[in-house]
Amino acid sequence: MDWKFNAERNRVVLSAPPRSTLRLTATRLGSVLGMNAWQTDFSAWCEITKVYKRPFEDTKYTLAGKAIEPIIIDYLRKYFETGVVSPEEFFGNRYKEVKYNFYPDIKVFGGMWDAKIINHRRESVAVIEIKTSSRPQDWADGVPDEKLAQALMYGHLEGARTTYVVVAFLEEDDYAHPELFVPVEGKNLKVIPFDTETTKVMFHGEPCTISELMVYAEQWWDAYVKTGISPEFDEDRDADILKELRTQRPDEADGTLGELIIALEGLQSEVERARIKVGLDVMEKQLDDAKKALKREMEKLLAPDSDRLVIGSWQLAKTITESVDKDKLIEDGLYDAYKKTSVSMRLTQKKGDK
Repeated sequence: MDWKFNAERNRVVLSAPPRSTLRLTATRLGSVLGMNAWQTDFSAWCEITKVYKRPFEDTKYTLAGKAIEPIIIDYLRKYFETGVVSPEEFFGNRYKEVKYNFYPDIKVFGGMWDAKIINHRRESVAVIEIKTSSRPQDWADGVPDEKLAQALMYGHLEGARTTYVVVAFLEEDDYAHPELFVPVEGKNLKVIPFDTETTKVMFHGEPCTISELMVYAEQWWDAYVKTGISPEFDEDRDADILKELRTQRPDEADGTLGELIIALEGLQSEVERARIKVGLDVMEKQLDDAKKALKREMEKLLAPDSDRLVIGSWQLAKTITESVDKDKLIEDGLYDAYKKTSVSMRLTQKKGDK
């Protein structure tokens, strides 16, 4: 994806509007609406346009959520008595086709609901969004706006009259052994119903329905995704993304650094052309092979009790080094007391970037 910073250096501009994008999932909706404390709409734009996506690593929280979700779905089957299905059950053999997006025919929005309630005609009666949390205080005043908007979006896309947010409150032992979690509504589980289309979520100080929030999200999409011009980034909140982008594109670095890189790469290209022209690679290989052959022959002549052999202008020197058993020092508790730390830096260039 070819891009550059704009003149004010507060946005990323693609060389052309993106032909292929990711969908605006319910999780990204919270970022676009400014409800996500951890991600901005700029980070959502980077993911959607495939400019950059943060690498995902499972944590004890995500692993617990994955393990506990099917346990909660089983519990909800008894709680609602009928009609609760998981995505795997609802889609059956088609699940692999739609695994990462249940709405392939919708252009902007997409994603996956956790569970839903269907009637005998397999129509969606309610959508169920499942959350886990170690912070019940965050839910004391109700469902946080971001979580509620996520749930309502899937309820809206499904055309379901009711949307349930189901939250499980976990203790430390639950994270250690999530497979042993036993949900009990009113104790460590809340099942909270909402009318999908009339429920209001606070947005910029105003109560809005999910339809109104999604209209704003579509306007955001038209302004930034369709044009290929990002929303303004935040140097602090988007620092990790900006660091990676500037590393990937050193020609976009500011001031002296950018000038140095451009000059270095120009000189490097000249050296490579000269190397090819005079066949330097071949000569260097021949020279290296000759040195190795000479070293082998001189090693045969070096006396066992001698540490040096000189023949003409060539010298073979024997060096004896001593080392310590690091594992043994750690085992004896002495490593930290005697270790020394030194810092060195080496400039390299990734292959393929020349």
